[in-house]
Amino acid sequence: MIRLHSDTHTLGLARMAAAALLGLTACEGNLAMSHHDGDVAADASRADAATLVGSDAGLEATDAAAPACEGDRSSALSLDGVDDHISMGRAPALGLSTFTIEAWVRRDGDGRTMGTGVGGLQLVPIAGKGRGEDDGSNVDCNYALGFFGDVLGADFEDMASGANHPVIGRTAVSRGVWHHVAASYDGTTWRLYLDGELDASARTGEARPRADSIQHFALGTAMNSTGAPAGRLHGALDEVRVWDHARTGAEIAASMRTTLTEADGLVAHWALDEEDRGAPDTASDLAGTITGASFVRPGAVLDRGAPPEVVVVTPMPGESVTGTSAPVRLAIVGEASEYDVRVHVRELTEDDDFAIVVLPDTQYYTTGPSAAHPDRAIHFYEDQTRWIMAERARYRIAAVIHNGDIVDDGRVASQWAVADRAMAVLEEPSDELPDGMPYALGVGNHEQREASLASYNRTFGVDRFAGRAYYGGHYDDTNNDSWIRFQANGLDFVVVNFRYDTAQDPAITAWGRRVLESHPEAFGIVNSHFIVDSSGQFGPQGQAIYDALRSVQNLQLMTCGHVADEERRSDTYGGHRIDSMLADFQGRAEGGGGFLRVWEFSPANDELTVRTYSPSHDRWETDASSEFTLHVDLSGAGGAFREVSVLRSGDDARASLEGLRPGRVYEWYATVADCAHEVATPIARLRTAP
Repeated sequence: MIRLHSDTHTLGLARMAAAALLGLTACEGNLAMSHHDGDVAADASRADAATLVGSDAGLEATDAAAPACEGDRSSALSLDGVDDHISMGRAPALGLSTFTIEAWVRRDGDGRTMGTGVGGLQLVPIAGKGRGEDDGSNVDCNYALGFFGDVLGADFEDMASGANHPVIGRTAVSRGVWHHVAASYDGTTWRLYLDGELDASARTGEARPRADSIQHFALGTAMNSTGAPAGRLHGALDEVRVWDHARTGAEIAASMRTTLTEADGLVAHWALDEEDRGAPDTASDLAGTITGASFVRPGAVLDRGAPPEVVVVTPMPGESVTGTSAPVRLAIVGEASEYDVRVHVRELTEDDDFAIVVLPDTQYYTTGPSAAHPDRAIHFYEDQTRWIMAERARYRIAAVIHNGDIVDDGRVASQWAVADRAMAVLEEPSDELPDGMPYALGVGNHEQREASLASYNRTFGVDRFAGRAYYGGHYDDTNNDSWIRFQANGLDFVVVNFRYDTAQDPAITAWGRRVLESHPEAFGIVNSHFIVDSSGQFGPQGQAIYDALRSVQNLQLMTCGHVADEERRSDTYGGHRIDSMLADFQGRAEGGGGFLRVWEFSPANDELTVRTYSPSHDRWETDASSEFTLHVDLSGAGGAFREVSVLRSGDDARASLEGLRPGRVYEWYATVADCAHEVATPIARLRTAP
């Protein structure tokens, strides 16, 4: 996924210095940028200016690269996310009540999660002493740091009862690049740091971590009191440190880019350098045992100073351009005398469009005909799913959402058999979809005629979805409340499914909120059986869900069925808009006639067009309730960027986007590298006048 957004961390005085360099005020340029560290290849060629061509025709690039760094490249320890890890045994010296854990980490894949205990987090482990095992004894988790979804998370269990005290980050940690991460606890407050900046904090009162825990310390996994591992990091680790106190943000930022072997309060340090031929502890004698992991180059960039800071002067985000060209100007503040600047561009077109299909209540398609309803037939359900798979390429269908009331009576086995056959069509694997079509299921009231939902979970339980890459997980030990994650044209989507209820359990809502917030750059969708009624008003459960989630910035859509009608509403809270849609055709002839919803997304226009279609009758409905367009934020969706120019530059880099076509939308970003670091500006949009 190519999605380079502005780093939420402030750039401070460097921004102002860059603006001053060009005689600008801070508000005259795009002062945001995102950065990562990585070694860059060296070359002696130069180019003082460049032309950037916006269309595919005539792309040109000059060949240049950043100056070489002196000295050898660093190394790090790579972990495969399957069975690699580093263990230090029980390590009683690392049993701490106050602490700071620091590491350089490069996350390359999802990895595997472990649990920190009841009321804790599911984390992909980076470093820590323990995991969930028991409550109220010395086999509780002392502390754990890892990835909670796409953000950082940390947790400990306390001395009093084994209760968990988690903290969750706010900023998505980009993959494939090095980041410095840290977690500290001072006796009352958790703090998480990303790349030297405070990312999140959480007060715990005066909870005391389980410092006498006999659980084992480990990197890249989490171990219980017997040393059994759970969870795996897929990526690489470098320069891991544990301190016996909570370091300040200033202390963390000041030392994170330098190597350390000893310092006051440093109780463990693993450089994880290849030259050490292992994982010795330079601060004490807690050498790690490496299982499976291997050394790789380059590692994190250390002892090379800070990366450059970049100001985008022109073009401004969203700027409209008249003509066929647009100037590009970057102001750079850093320690190098010249930089390797590369500019990347893509045009957004109809080829970037994609779709999601929504299946409203299918309950009457599972019953077949009856004396009262002779026009109902079971083929409607399978007509829908077979059409989806047949037209997948044409509409670029990325996923399917079922609003619930899958069957009419959860107690009737024959109805589950119909639903099973129909949904199994979506599961047929292919080279493009090895796990089949991603799909999300809501649980309606009709599934709950069997109060325990046993039949639903026998047919569509956790075991059916476990192992599918798009399946995110579930709330408890059932699939009654679940979530999925999939990608459409470079943009991540997260769909949270809440079971039907006459109210909404706050604990389940809080779980759903954490799922959405742990993927802050994903497009968020809530799927629940009853959210909006036929007058466009929230039902009780819909109101509770909206009230609890309206401040979640990445939640954009809520979808439901239950009420036989079509309706929608838009709500704005704090400038954030959420659109809710109802579609349910069960009150029509044939139990609905096979009508479904096709959500067609247009990244170039930031639009969602909703259309209504019956595969069984090959008929589109085009009235205002059945076909309409909504504004949505599709930032990050689009095809591949092309590197269209490379130049060597000092602190004022200039180029020009040429060959732009009228009435088009382009996205672009630039990377700026010295001999050791690389930073990227945010993706910005540029529109050309018709």
